[in-house]
Amino acid sequence: MTDTRVVPEITDDFVKMHDDYLVPSIFAQWSHHLTEVARIESGHSVLDVACGTGIVTHAALDEVGFSGTVTGLDHNEKMLAAASRKPSRIDWQLGDVAALPFESNSFDRVLCQFALMFIGSRVAAIKEMLRVCKPGGLVTVSVWAPLSQSRGYTALISLIREFAGERAAFRLAAPWSLGVQGKMDALLLSAGVNEYECHERVGVARFPSIDTFVEVHLRSAGIYHDMNKNSLHELFNAAARLLAPFVVESGEIVARLNANIFVLSAD
Repeated sequence: MTDTRVVPEITDDFVKMHDDYLVPSIFAQWSHHLTEVARIESGHSVLDVACGTGIVTHAALDEVGFSGTVTGLDHNEKMLAAASRKPSRIDWQLGDVAALPFESNSFDRVLCQFALMFIGSRVAAIKEMLRVCKPGGLVTVSVWAPLSQSRGYTALISLIREFAGERAAFRLAAPWSLGVQGKMDALLLSAGVNEYECHERVGVARFPSIDTFVEVHLRSAGIYHDMNKNSLHELFNAAARLLAPFVVESGEIVARLNANIFVLSAD
């Protein structure tokens, strides 16, 4: 897969869709995988980088207890506004991942869930996460595993390619850009990281129906409004046939969605 830094447009509708569908259907389960691998303990200070609406940030807060602190940072005001509406003692901050507004050695743990693929200055972001992490602390970053491991998504992307074109398929495939074999290894080496752990985790995407699965992903990738009504109608009809093997007894569609979680030790 060609490398890409396709970034979704963050509108109010996108934020609502993110919290209503993407978080419960995909991201919530992974927040617990990430905090587990990060080995967060009571009393730790934790930074969640590119925190979005805060699903990982809140999971970290559960782990640090009342003696710990959690900070959520994102560059997008709309995402942070949605995050801050949820009552908590989390410190929400607007900032650039590639130039973090914190002193060196500020946090015991730094987390980044499924955001590195959308960051323009990836090497700088990794260096910054390591800089603000205390010596002996951990930086934990999750990226999606190779797209080939997610048959439901390879089927969806093939449909998008057929009915919306190569550019649309390229946009939809963007989240898997760091799942390419050796891509993360090369990126970490470029950031000066020579030793790290990689934990493989198995997960799923679970949506109420095939139509919801297709529409949410079309909207999240900014494709939906680019398609005419006839093409959308044909796409949904084809999806009903091609994605039928992924529908379970409840009527939900369940697609395998695996990830790799990289753990970097701060010096």
